[in-house]
Amino acid sequence: MTWIFHEFGVAAIDETIEVSNHGQNISFEYIAEKDPKYLFVVDRGTIVGGESSGQQTVENEVVKTTQAYQNGKIVYLDPVYWYITIGGLTAT
Repeated sequence: MTWIFHEFGVAAIDETIEVSNHGQNISFEYIAEKDPKYLFVVDRGTIVGGESSGQQTVENEVVKTTQAYQNGKIVYLDPVYWYITIGGLTAT
């Protein structure tokens, strides 16, 4: 997902976050504190468990206080393209 920042020019909300292939655990309070303009979500559960719960999980009372939610800027990315095939031949 780091190429969202490098290739598309989206500014990271927290420059101190360590880059990781599998992300980092953060809280909803952290998201509210940072108050992002955009929130990009990959629902990994759709791929590994077959059940989509990303929107139900993300759009809670805490996240609803953010600019991203209030301005309709929570972007749900297709998990096949953004989680499974991101490092594959077709992605390259």
